[in-house]
Amino acid sequence: MARSKLTRQIFLNTTLCSLTLLTASYVIAAPALEEVLVTAQKRSESAQDIPIAVTGVSADMLDKLGFRNANDVSAQVPNMQVSGPYGDVQPIFSIRGVSMSDYSSNQASPIGVYVDEAYLGPVYSHGANFFDIERLEVLRGPQGTLYGKNTTGGAINIITRTPGFSGEGSTYIKGGIGSYNATSLEAGTEAVLIDDVLAARISGSLKRDEGYAEVVGQDTNAAQTDFQGLRLSLNWIINDKLDAILKITKSGNDSLSTPVRHEARTDLRGTGLEGNSNGFIDYIGYSSGTRNLDFHETEANRIGALITNTELTVLTMNYNADNYTITSVSSYMDADYYQMADTDGSPNGLLEITWSSDSVSFSQDLRFTSNFDGMFNIIAGVYYGSEDLYMQNIYDIFDQIPDVRVGIAEPDAIPIFPYLLDFGMIDQRLETKKTTAAVYTQMRFDFTANFGMDFGLRYTEDDSTLSYLNISRLGNDGSPRGSYVPGNTTGTDNAWITLPLTTFDLQNLLTNPTALTNYLQAGYTHGPYTLDSAPRLDAPEQEFTGKLGLDYRFNDDLMVYGSVSRGYRAGSYNGGVYYQPRPIETAYASPEFIDAYEVGFKADMAEGSVRLNGAAFLYDYTNQQFINVVGISNFLENAGGSQILGAELELWARVTERLTLQAAAGILETEYTELSLANTQTIADQEDRVDLSGNELISAPKLNVSFSADYDLLITEYGYLSVNANANFQDDQWFSAYNDQFGYENIRQEAYWLYNGRLSWYSNDGSYSVSVWGKNLLDEEYDSYAINLQAGFGFDYYLPGQPRTYGAEVQFKF
Repeated sequence: MARSKLTRQIFLNTTLCSLTLLTASYVIAAPALEEVLVTAQKRSESAQDIPIAVTGVSADMLDKLGFRNANDVSAQVPNMQVSGPYGDVQPIFSIRGVSMSDYSSNQASPIGVYVDEAYLGPVYSHGANFFDIERLEVLRGPQGTLYGKNTTGGAINIITRTPGFSGEGSTYIKGGIGSYNATSLEAGTEAVLIDDVLAARISGSLKRDEGYAEVVGQDTNAAQTDFQGLRLSLNWIINDKLDAILKITKSGNDSLSTPVRHEARTDLRGTGLEGNSNGFIDYIGYSSGTRNLDFHETEANRIGALITNTELTVLTMNYNADNYTITSVSSYMDADYYQMADTDGSPNGLLEITWSSDSVSFSQDLRFTSNFDGMFNIIAGVYYGSEDLYMQNIYDIFDQIPDVRVGIAEPDAIPIFPYLLDFGMIDQRLETKKTTAAVYTQMRFDFTANFGMDFGLRYTEDDSTLSYLNISRLGNDGSPRGSYVPGNTTGTDNAWITLPLTTFDLQNLLTNPTALTNYLQAGYTHGPYTLDSAPRLDAPEQEFTGKLGLDYRFNDDLMVYGSVSRGYRAGSYNGGVYYQPRPIETAYASPEFIDAYEVGFKADMAEGSVRLNGAAFLYDYTNQQFINVVGISNFLENAGGSQILGAELELWARVTERLTLQAAAGILETEYTELSLANTQTIADQEDRVDLSGNELISAPKLNVSFSADYDLLITEYGYLSVNANANFQDDQWFSAYNDQFGYENIRQEAYWLYNGRLSWYSNDGSYSVSVWGKNLLDEEYDSYAINLQAGFGFDYYLPGQPRTYGAEVQFKF
């Protein structure tokens, strides 16, 4: 499937050596690179001075890269991917092979996302604050000490602009147009309200487009964007020691959702459906392969709304003494999500889901940060957080009668076939309440001017409660039929019990209404309709995480470091519908852990005009959480164990006054060392398990490479013309732990390149710029996500990546 490990290493080494030699031959007279300041370790420091793998991207760099949304974050970060299965509003981050495969809205990402130090729990809130940004920081590797839980893969810091007191102001307005009738407008302005005491800033963003997915036979497209955001920031200098910053952000998206690409997988083995020579259909008899659809065309019949709303308030207060600072960060967030999804991607009523969720959360971080003159410094703090999330999902299953020919030709293909003739909808309602309390410290020991050590420790107490759960059966018209949970008399949460069925039985049932009625009554296992809750479940956890790191500076330009760290992702209740007994052991996925071992270096060369950073790491991954779809059930599983071995390099080079190069590359070798899952080809037998140890991890391409070049084509007394060209390569990857086994061979994405470009004119005084840009210039067709739904519905589900887009933009600064 993929090029060999040796080939990857040769490619990586050759690429970076060539770039280094190229830059070294030109950098003699080149100016130094800009220093990037980050707050990754809760204090402002140069990214080159801290012994962790972190990539900082300034506002100017974001502009040159044409940064527009969360999906652009990974453009120049090694071993990082961002997929946008539901457009800009719900990005899914993956770092160093640590990813999130679960699409349930109650699940937390293993990549922690923070806005001005406030933690954002719900994934659908992660795209809500990407405007008026001062800086982005991507921390790779477990961040269990200073950031805590849900950072097994790393953390992303979004730092928004804060009003200042310089009097110069930072006012801008930026507008653009683009393909698919896209329009955008972003602006920000600030003012000093009281000299040296109070400053205010207000900023906003509007982004709209008509969508890139063409719905055949309809006048509207899907996969739209309709985003609006507004932020108010206040900076208050209370006295010479105390200050406060308040930021209030309100944002939302109200558009049409992204349809899936449908690939039928039920083989009728030569039964000869008209117009479908290969005999592949889904369980209703549809095949998109016979419809001559383009990659971004769909015949979906239920393209519905995708609505998110997020309100975030962050208050940061600092008490600044001579040699220490006490910081308080308080946050409150209210976020909700609603989506009508045509999950089958077809014109039929096979599987359509309405997702909805509402989350209210609060967090408080209080810490002490020293600035002592001696060899010892410390950060110590306490943290508390809470989240109350309510979720309701409606699964509309087989709104149309299954294709009779499927059941007759392959009676084992649909073991629940008779029930689907009158199944209706599943109404799932769930509420979880989570609280977190932690104490933490990270101590720094500078034994000499060149040799230092970091030691960090965090203790966390988590309590996760499933306070409400109800799963009921509705008719396709929404009328109550009965409840599976509670009220089910079988002792399990089964929606039905599969009875033995032969081809003769099936033909008899289809022609004998009485026999069918008796069979259905025997098979359905629900009780009387109720909105009462199943018994409450509670899962307390107490965990220690931390870090031990050593670093040595050979000189001001070269540092090496090594570390051992531990991170964990909190346990979670299964947010999907599933059918098996519901004790805590099956309803709750245990916390996942990563023990990480890392060595790295950071080097500035050629008088600061070349920068080369590298790292190698080994992860022991225990209890990795991921979603496993079996039939129409969604199981939140823990992998017993897995291992990730990887390396990465980042290169920046100011080759000449006009030319700047950037390159990054990452290598991953991953495997499950212990994993047993259900055999999805024999779903009637819940005891049939298969050993998947040795398979590769989900969303973990073996090689990823990115390049970026900035070149000033023309320099005049009025301004200069600059071009940015960048490219990103992602190797083959799997979207399922089954890899190519048990019918999952198509749940993958082959290797692909994405090429982007931007041509800009900048005035010499910085007052304005004009740009034209293009993304995915070669219109590469690729998928960002896939699920095998063959056992329950007879097809595979794919979410396609965005096609080629282009546009123009003008920006004025005052």
